[in-house]
Amino acid sequence: MKLWTIAWFELRMLTRTRAVLLNLFLLPMVLIFILGNALSSNFKDEAEASVEQARVLIVEPNTGGAVQGELEVGLGLREFLNSPEIKQRMRIEKTVSREEAVEALTRGEADFGVIIPSDFEERVTAGKEAQWELIPGKDSMKNYVAQMIFHAYLDEVNRMQAAIIALGPQGIGEAMGTMSGLEATYVETASLNEGGETYSAFQYYAAAMLIMFLLYSGLSASISLSEEKRKKTLYRLNSMPVSTLEIFMGKIAGNSLVAFLQAAVIICGTSWFYGVDWGRHLWMLALTCLLVVIASMMLAVILTLLTKSSAVARSAVVTVIVVMTFLSGGFQPLPMEIIQRMGEFTVNHWAMQAILRLMLGADPGEVMHYLMMLGLFCGLLLAAGIVSYRKVGYHE
Repeated sequence: MKLWTIAWFELRMLTRTRAVLLNLFLLPMVLIFILGNALSSNFKDEAEASVEQARVLIVEPNTGGAVQGELEVGLGLREFLNSPEIKQRMRIEKTVSREEAVEALTRGEADFGVIIPSDFEERVTAGKEAQWELIPGKDSMKNYVAQMIFHAYLDEVNRMQAAIIALGPQGIGEAMGTMSGLEATYVETASLNEGGETYSAFQYYAAAMLIMFLLYSGLSASISLSEEKRKKTLYRLNSMPVSTLEIFMGKIAGNSLVAFLQAAVIICGTSWFYGVDWGRHLWMLALTCLLVVIASMMLAVILTLLTKSSAVARSAVVTVIVVMTFLSGGFQPLPMEIIQRMGEFTVNHWAMQAILRLMLGADPGEVMHYLMMLGLFCGLLLAAGIVSYRKVGYHE
């Protein structure tokens, strides 16, 4: 009972502060509106997003100095690159040397470069190791398109080489027949989402800002816990018939209630004013918000208890939230694979992927995978928070 009295007092104090109301309830709506409008061109809404044709330079050492003309490498490569689907995505040109290709990429005159060894075909048919050098350009989207296309071809070459190794010389004819049919069977334009739906910029940033501001609710808890020490009121509270644990948990509960109220305002507000579709499984959306709030509170508890200064604790909380939001693509989708991998170690990543799939109407079983990973992060933070409290405690 005393715990909920403290929680109710904390809730009243926060909701009576004008700056808190503006930062927690109005600011996320404004940011979603600005980002949703300013960056809407980076997302597909109702139409298929178009990718400009990439200019790809291919270097074959034994071309006799000829820049124009057909490629000399066989293995179905000519048929593959001449297919209508590939021509729609890439414009293939030959060049003499690797240096010229790199120079063109540096000047921005080309979008992607491919260096093919002179003995590539012979090594493949002999079952030996053979590698291409793929040189990306300045446009990350065109790099992705070109890499996927050439990796698709090389995957088929690897399969053909495996057949040659397994069947011997008699398997070459069958494997080559398969390679010659690549243009008709291997390239297909399709949607990654079976339902044919995609999220809009408003949906993306509504999810990103919801998660980020729920994490910021832990900052309010950190400030509240630190202020009791700074103002010397924690000693007075300890003199009352209430335990330190009840004071501590009451403040966490009060700030959590504010966070849930904030989540309701963002979800309902974006749905009414911006037309954001949060999906049909609202209970899973509520579970996601609950897990994010738990992670937020535990993160604030850990940093507040382990730092001596309240200013350092607040700075640490803000820094961690901003870094996690950036790595998870909360400010803008990140094309770099290494940063995407780093984002998988953040709470934001798993929460955002769960919400985006709810928006797309994905199967609940698929969403549960992300919620389980989010729950794992919350469990680790909860364990760390309990250990921090047991070792440090909440006292002056």
